[in-house]
Amino acid sequence: MDNIVNIANEEKREALIKSRNLHLRGRWNRILFMYVFFMAFPAIIIIQNISIYIFGALLFFLLRYSKKNLVSLNKPLQWLALIFGFGALLSVLNIPSDYAIDNVERALSVLPNYLYWSLLIIVMVHNRHLIDLNIVYKAVFWGTVILIVYYLFLQNFLVVIPVFALQSPNNFAFLMICFSPIAVYYLFRIRGKLWALGLLMIFVLILLIEGRRAGMVLVLLGGLGTLFIERITFRHIFLTACLVPLSVFLIYTDPFERFVFSASERIHQMIYETDKIRKEDPSYLTRVAMVNKGLTIFEQYPYTGIGLNNFSNFTTKIDSDFEGAEFVIHKADINRKSAHNSYISLLAEGGLFLLVPFLLILGSLILFFLLRINSMPEDRRPIFWGVLGMSVHLYFISAIVNVFAWFLIGLACAIVYKRD
Repeated sequence: MDNIVNIANEEKREALIKSRNLHLRGRWNRILFMYVFFMAFPAIIIIQNISIYIFGALLFFLLRYSKKNLVSLNKPLQWLALIFGFGALLSVLNIPSDYAIDNVERALSVLPNYLYWSLLIIVMVHNRHLIDLNIVYKAVFWGTVILIVYYLFLQNFLVVIPVFALQSPNNFAFLMICFSPIAVYYLFRIRGKLWALGLLMIFVLILLIEGRRAGMVLVLLGGLGTLFIERITFRHIFLTACLVPLSVFLIYTDPFERFVFSASERIHQMIYETDKIRKEDPSYLTRVAMVNKGLTIFEQYPYTGIGLNNFSNFTTKIDSDFEGAEFVIHKADINRKSAHNSYISLLAEGGLFLLVPFLLILGSLILFFLLRINSMPEDRRPIFWGVLGMSVHLYFISAIVNVFAWFLIGLACAIVYKRD
């Protein structure tokens, strides 16, 4: 009789433990969903993006309920993230004192963001076993869809309310590059490839109408890669070799050119007037000038830069040895422009101590993807398509300061070590 009672008590205890674990898992998934959702829909600001407060809730949950330590440093990507944070700190401690009175204040105002991004990667890698991609993808899908509705129809009305932030065209395009592969894949899983392809075409059409040239191309490539490239084989290489010339021929037909012109004159210029853009387009020429400025700064301050958030605060003579320079370098506000290039921005503001660990993190993720693409589970590929597109676009925009880019990097870092 005692044995029967003991067995019954043990079964009851196991049932209670199982029920408690399911309850905690449900709470974790709800917090995770909200965190990811507001990464894909970063339009609500309460002093900071609302996701920072949800990240605090995630940390509190892990501290209280996780059987593991909150963080550990046992993976190379975690150490690179830590070194990146250390590089950000060094760039603040070694700010040159002779170019602006508010340079330290500007750097200190953004230093917590850089430290947060480092911690984000470290925490996500350590707790990768808790990251349910079904939850992540669902949150990204709905966040992205709602962002599109907000961006196209609601933001001009809602921005009068202090908590709603205006999403610039550049920010919108960059977010779509990061998250559209995940959103497209989620719809593919629940509704099929035709629905997913339709969603991708909507994304591309919106970016075309908005005149986001690089964004349109990268979203299209990321979405097509997610939907159609399961393995890189000789067949894919052969089809690509056949389709590329055919696509070029189609692009340069009169009906297609008229369609592009009616949709976006900027895209039309990018495709059909490249020489004019290289010589006269203010946007392109400003980017060239800012790259030259960043390299000039690097020559003067190669290791720790001029301090975070100070690129547009630093005045220097910009190298004018490029065609079309006369259209931009003599503008009164040219030194007040952003770097227009995230890599140059990190190099100028943080020097090699900031840029090198960042490049090693990003390069490791891209190399991992390229080497494992044939064997990687299909539900993990969209993350790396997003990272790949983001890495290209970072050359054309100073957008690495967006937290959703770092969330995507942290998610990819976690996947590198996720074995289940």
